[in-house]
Amino acid sequence: MEEAIQLRSKYQHFRVLIMGKANAGKTTILQAVCGTSEAPQVYNQQGRRVWPKTTLIAPSNVRSQRGIHDIEHELRFRSNPGFVFHDSRGFEAGSKEELETARAFINSRAAERSVDKQLHAIWFCLPTDHDARMITAAELDFFKRCDTGKVPVIALFTKFDSLDGQAYHELRREGFGHSEAQNGAPRRANKQFECVHLHRILEQRYPPKKELRIRSKLSPQSIKAPLAHKTSDALDTDALKLLLATVQNNNVELCIANFVNRQVPTSLIIALLL
Repeated sequence: MEEAIQLRSKYQHFRVLIMGKANAGKTTILQAVCGTSEAPQVYNQQGRRVWPKTTLIAPSNVRSQRGIHDIEHELRFRSNPGFVFHDSRGFEAGSKEELETARAFINSRAAERSVDKQLHAIWFCLPTDHDARMITAAELDFFKRCDTGKVPVIALFTKFDSLDGQAYHELRREGFGHSEAQNGAPRRANKQFECVHLHRILEQRYPPKKELRIRSKLSPQSIKAPLAHKTSDALDTDALKLLLATVQNNNVELCIANFVNRQVPTSLIIALLL
């Protein structure tokens, strides 16, 4: 019980850096995790509210805001204040500025002495709806050059429905009926994705610790639960696993999974959930 009290006094928030280009599905993921359709409240390093259009929630056609985007800004949702998010914009071809900004932020937060300000996980959103440029050279450069240390990277392949659609049409051209093609499309899409694209990231020097394929038609809960488990599995310490569970509106299922898989003391889990 005393250990649980100490953990809760040290860890107030679970801090995530979400990365990815415009329209990669970042907003959808954060809203699903926090169970809301509202925009986040945004704070600068001094804890003051800032105009929300400087964040990933801004419409994709708002280009004039790009220059004032700040990775240090904190995004918080009223529905779940236990999460703190930071937004890193996508890496443009030929430009190393955003990559260097992300690297500096990750290194700084990993070395942060204040436990509550440390970065705990990175969610890298990679949309799959443009096959020819699904994983760009600039994005691969992150996995080649960016050592995130103990901060795990979870690669989120969003908009996976587009690959399902391509696989469906292939199966139809091969003579399969509608129902057969529809049922077989996800399996084929997964297999082709693994053969053609996934290995390009996994073979890099600093590959993601976990990966998750997200289809746009999934319900928020169908995104939230798998992402929580992938993130929990990627974390190194029981303390962070339990912190993640507690900030997710006391995710009992995740706590039980941690108890079974890592033999976390029952008294600690119960105390954290109280």
